[in-house]
Amino acid sequence: MMRCILMILLSFVTLGIAAKDYKIVGKCIDPQANGRISLVAYDENNQLDTIGKGLITNGEFCITGSVMDRKVAYLLINDRVKDFIPMILEGGTYHVVLDGNVVLSLTGSKEQNILNKYLETRIEQNQLLEEFRKRPLVERRNDSIRAYYQGRDSLITLVMKAAQLRLLDEYPDRYASTVFFTQDLKEKGLEELTNIYDKLIGPGKDNTLAKKISDRIELLRALEKDALAPNFSMKTPEGKIIELYKIQSKVKIIDFWASWCYPCRKENPTLVKLYEKYHNKGLEIIGISLDNDHKKWTDAIKKDNLPYLHVSELKKWKCEAVRLYDVKVVPHTVVLDQNNHVIAKNVRGEKLVKLIDSLMDNP
Repeated sequence: MMRCILMILLSFVTLGIAAKDYKIVGKCIDPQANGRISLVAYDENNQLDTIGKGLITNGEFCITGSVMDRKVAYLLINDRVKDFIPMILEGGTYHVVLDGNVVLSLTGSKEQNILNKYLETRIEQNQLLEEFRKRPLVERRNDSIRAYYQGRDSLITLVMKAAQLRLLDEYPDRYASTVFFTQDLKEKGLEELTNIYDKLIGPGKDNTLAKKISDRIELLRALEKDALAPNFSMKTPEGKIIELYKIQSKVKIIDFWASWCYPCRKENPTLVKLYEKYHNKGLEIIGISLDNDHKKWTDAIKKDNLPYLHVSELKKWKCEAVRLYDVKVVPHTVVLDQNNHVIAKNVRGEKLVKLIDSLMDNP
């Protein structure tokens, strides 16, 4: 074990990699404040990982540590997951001011100070949300009060988005410019992401966050109409491996579903009718289940009398095909031609019936 640790340390020295120490010093508006504070960051699987902890004592706290490479981290106050304020962690000393569970200010590295030009609006929005939460429940349920706060929140959101774009225009070569565009990647379309990525230059494009944008663009392009759909291999209930590209058929429907999904089960009779009508003419349906229980999966197949191909990794949303096909909700369908090019996405019900009728009736 000791030898392994030594080898790792030696490899860092050989590669010229040095850890960067950081120190986060914080104060609260309330000098009597006490509580917990954590430093968290998203790992490679997009799961929150705690990288530092501290206690707020008499309105003060301090967190120290080191990072091998620059990363985006967040302060989690009293285990509250909401209202994250991003911190570009890259070594050095950071100063934080808290008002209850809201970060009022955060200063530190050069990249962080560039990012702060946007954070003022983000902090204002968090203060607004905190103000709303502190109101009595009867007031929070009042339609006029809710409308007032929603209106202010919508306005701040517009200002915030404009600030993001200004940051990108003013600093296209900085890491800070990419931070906010990677926080809601799945909510952005191909055109918007491409415009963002094309504006980045130099170090602004050559970093891990910009690569996330690039990877997302590549994924979305693979799902555009006429694009070659991603291949995948998965097991049937019996354990046989099925590969998409090896399925020979005129038209393929990939159906993402699950036994626990009521809308999916409601949609199944439509797929069964299409399969029975057109399978002998070259239609194949591949049902990809987001179940994690083999019995519940197979019981649903039997109960709904689903005669077509079924595969699953039994990993729910962690299935690789879910990522490749950008599945956000189920049911979700993708229609492919015989060469695995995308014809349509997320068509269901009568629209799907009309589409398949038109495709199968053409020679």
